Amino acid sequence: MRLIAVPLCAALAAFAAEPVFSPEDAAFLHEQARKIVASARLAAGASSGRWRNATPYAVHVPGGNMGYPAFWVRDAVMMLGADFIPPEEVEGWIRLIASTIRRETWNVHPGAVVPAYAVADHINFDGRATFYPGTYDSGTKQGGKPYGKYPPLDDHFYFITAVYEHWKLTRSTALFRSNLGIAGGGMGLADLCERVYAVAQSDQASGLVIAGDTETENAKDWGFCDTVFKSGKLLFPSVLKHNAARQLAELFAATGDMPKSRRYDGEARRLRKTITKTFRRGDGWLRSATEVGDQPDVWGTAFAVWSGAVNGPAARNASRALASAYRARTAVRDGLVRHILTNDSTNHGLWQKCAAQPETYQNGGYWSTPTGWYIAAVHQTDPSAARAMACEFVGFLREHMRPDGMSQAWEWVNPDTGKRNNSLYVASVALPYISLAQAGLIAQPPRQ
Repeated sequence: MRLIAVPLCAALAAFAAEPVFSPEDAAFLHEQARKIVASARLAAGASSGRWRNATPYAVHVPGGNMGYPAFWVRDAVMMLGADFIPPEEVEGWIRLIASTIRRETWNVHPGAVVPAYAVADHINFDGRATFYPGTYDSGTKQGGKPYGKYPPLDDHFYFITAVYEHWKLTRSTALFRSNLGIAGGGMGLADLCERVYAVAQSDQASGLVIAGDTETENAKDWGFCDTVFKSGKLLFPSVLKHNAARQLAELFAATGDMPKSRRYDGEARRLRKTITKTFRRGDGWLRSATEVGDQPDVWGTAFAVWSGAVNGPAARNASRALASAYRARTAVRDGLVRHILTNDSTNHGLWQKCAAQPETYQNGGYWSTPTGWYIAAVHQTDPSAARAMACEFVGFLREHMRPDGMSQAWEWVNPDTGKRNNSLYVASVALPYISLAQAGLIAQPPRQ
């Protein structure tokens, strides 16, 4: 059956004239990614310190130091796309996430509402869901200020990506066509994916994901900006929605349901147009939001180019903006990336409105989570800058090795203040490797 949707990163792969890493650095990065993913695994019934995984599934937590002791949906999905997680474990994740999805809207308390078919932010080791950041409570103490009336808008789309990556691993649609248990009953996974896809509030005309007033609604656009306040049309979850539409188009084509495949392919094409039209700035950057948070989004721009959610002149201009910021050191240090440009005039290099302290965490910290997206996007117009950044990133990992042969792999650092947080963070190493491999810029070792 011919697939309608173009696989993610196919456009970027066409630019990959040569890898950005030497064979030695590529092997080093793959080995570091493999080790750090393995360090974060917790088998069913297994314990790590005072935490025990009481679910019937093996899970991976965000980091090997158990800095976040729960199963985070987005962090887990960011480990997929290479040779790190076997398909049977991915299936377990899908079943675990589905088991916490509710058919009915849950009015948690006056300031918090979990819409029907919303996906959890994270799932505790007792199998109960927490839908909001900032807490491990699975009852009525979660949600509301400062973490939003609604759950973050990204996890719905990451759930679809998990289903898609399982299909890529197995090349079987059996799971997608099967019934799964959800809270209060069962449902076909294909139907569930469609309902989950529609959860995030979207603008009817453009299809873009939106959020209301930051005081009364404060929906978080995605988990790596859960201390940031944004409103209006939102870049990052709109790119995730675009990606999920392409993935659903491929999944339905694989099952032979061509009307639905064409529908989601059309949805992806519409989103590509509206993302470009709505978020493109004259300087090449993509704005993070159209109201509060209307600032150049470093991570979001790189992710949109890597994903193919913008293409043509918009992608090339974004690539040039990213390359210029790399060379000017206004976005990147040691291969690690800020959310906001140091010279953004809106709030002196900080988010317009953010709960995190200046120069820390999501408000000025440097992360390698988006490093692969950034390098791949820059490579479109400035391959030498891409290779230089890749070299700096591997150099940073090598410089901070532990006695056990693993890099420290902090969640974020600030080289100016010396602050650093949460070592053995999986997305700091595995996601850059996976992103570059999918973009065709790093050779993957043969499967064992």
